[in-house]
Amino acid sequence: MNNDVYKIVSDQDLAGFWEFDIRNVVWHVSESFKKMLGYGSEQTENLPDTWQKLVLDEDWEMVRRSISLNIENSSRQPFDITPRFKHRNGSIRWINCKGNVVEWDEQYKPVRLVGINVDVTRHILAEQELTNNKELLNKTNLSIKLGGWEIDMINKKLAWTQVTKQLYGVDVDFVPSFNIIDRFYKSGKHQQMMDKALTDITETGEPFDVETIMMTAQNDEKWVRIIAHAEFENGRCSKIYGTLQDIDDQVSIRHYLKNSEDRFESAFENSPIGMALVSPEGKWLKVNRILANSLGYNAEEFAALTFQEITHPDDLNTDLELLEKLVNGEISNYEMEKRYYHKNGNIIWALLSVSLVRDNDGKPLHFVSHVYDITEKKLQDEHIKQTLAIVGEQNNRLLNFAYIVSHNLRTHSGNFQSLIELVNDPNTDAEERQLYLTFLENVSIQLNETILNLNDVVSIQANRHLQKVPVNIFEYITKTIDALKPDIHKHQVLIKNEVTADAEIDFHPAYLESILLNLFTNSIKYRSIERQPVIVINFNILNNKKLLTVSDNGSGIDLSKYGNDLFGMYKTFHGNHDARGIGLFITKNQIEAMDGKIEVESQTGVGTSFKIYLPKN
Repeated sequence: MNNDVYKIVSDQDLAGFWEFDIRNVVWHVSESFKKMLGYGSEQTENLPDTWQKLVLDEDWEMVRRSISLNIENSSRQPFDITPRFKHRNGSIRWINCKGNVVEWDEQYKPVRLVGINVDVTRHILAEQELTNNKELLNKTNLSIKLGGWEIDMINKKLAWTQVTKQLYGVDVDFVPSFNIIDRFYKSGKHQQMMDKALTDITETGEPFDVETIMMTAQNDEKWVRIIAHAEFENGRCSKIYGTLQDIDDQVSIRHYLKNSEDRFESAFENSPIGMALVSPEGKWLKVNRILANSLGYNAEEFAALTFQEITHPDDLNTDLELLEKLVNGEISNYEMEKRYYHKNGNIIWALLSVSLVRDNDGKPLHFVSHVYDITEKKLQDEHIKQTLAIVGEQNNRLLNFAYIVSHNLRTHSGNFQSLIELVNDPNTDAEERQLYLTFLENVSIQLNETILNLNDVVSIQANRHLQKVPVNIFEYITKTIDALKPDIHKHQVLIKNEVTADAEIDFHPAYLESILLNLFTNSIKYRSIERQPVIVINFNILNNKKLLTVSDNGSGIDLSKYGNDLFGMYKTFHGNHDARGIGLFITKNQIEAMDGKIEVESQTGVGTSFKIYLPKN
């Protein structure tokens, strides 16, 4: 609110403003707030220094709890209460109080609370009077009148009681004439309605009870309620009599409430986020268009559901616990992230904010729920997490690769340097020089092998987006078995290919051939000498993933010791003289390049099982 508007509201006594300095426990109030309770601006007439001295004792706990919860929770939602205050003259005033924390310190502790107070005494008393009047009229017989009137249809005379004359705005000795009936009501639909009502009652004798606008002697409009009865003599209406009640204030309040309802209805339906009214039992009483679109149900379908039925079970208990605290008055509102089930079965993430509306007795009427769809944000967050994980893993691989390149090439380079110096040393004889040249040849071969290995890794990393094509797994397993037939025959390896002939995956053919060759070769190389080697290959669909498993009964791997290094470059675990420590490293990179994942289960002396998980499609 800008300063001009604030000054207008304050100067016109439209509302009272207050501010509470939480750290210094200092309370400031506006002059309009003081006037509201009968206090002036003079020093001797200062408002008492605490709310507790002003609020009726029965309402103090409500005020204290609302302010304390707002401060403790640093709530973004203002508290909204209507306690009774003690006026300076001893009367009681109903004051609507709204307030909220608006300032926090560096540790995000609340330091300032501000609010606005509006005197709603007249509205509450008017509502109470309207209720009392209606109850009184329903219980009172026709002989008790608020304002009375009588029409003598035989002698064409009109009689009013004193109250009726006061309502009409004339003196007590005023004598109404019969023809005043024609100008007693506002012209147009009100006059026409009353003409018809009087005509009908004279013909049928049926009583009427109407609300209409009366025109006073000063030509002012006033809403009145007219109840009429008729008497008949010899089949002819002889008298019409009834009561006249001033309901102008009640109608004004009713119109005000209707306008408030219309404004709420408009805000509800046109809200940019989902909104709902929910019963204390969880039934959807009313939902707006945004929420219906978000969850996919129409109004009739919502009416047949409870929020519990479409809440994800992992979020339901938290939601119900917060609702219970809200009903018990432990909190004024709550906010949480939760998941709903869309009509089509999809999960919808939402930021839920809930408050409670109670009746005059404090009994819960309904919950007001704001449901902000954050599914897209959640998906984006998850995508970012996955991307960061991939980037982190790629960075780790890059660091590992850089370390390997640096270490291995530096080692080979150092060997070359040392051997060349020995070859060129004038003190080296011909036999030693020949030996050093042999060493140089071996170092050259090792360097070439290292470069080839590093080239393989670079090739995989550079081709992570190679095109996938449908590949028949059974056929590639058969080709791999054929390629390894000499070793299979030599070591009497039993191959159990349990993959169906029509099993397919989307993969790069060269990568699949390399992966199968690596895994089969390792199973044969690290077989157990205590039993016949067995390799079993399976293919299944599991949890929306395709799973290829290669298992053996070989010597196994101590995962507690080597698990973290199993897929590392140049990592060997069995001491075989021909082990290079590159196969599993390349295999893992090839699988991940195809958006897959490899896991291993192994037990020393029992065997090893490699599991390759691939996207279903």
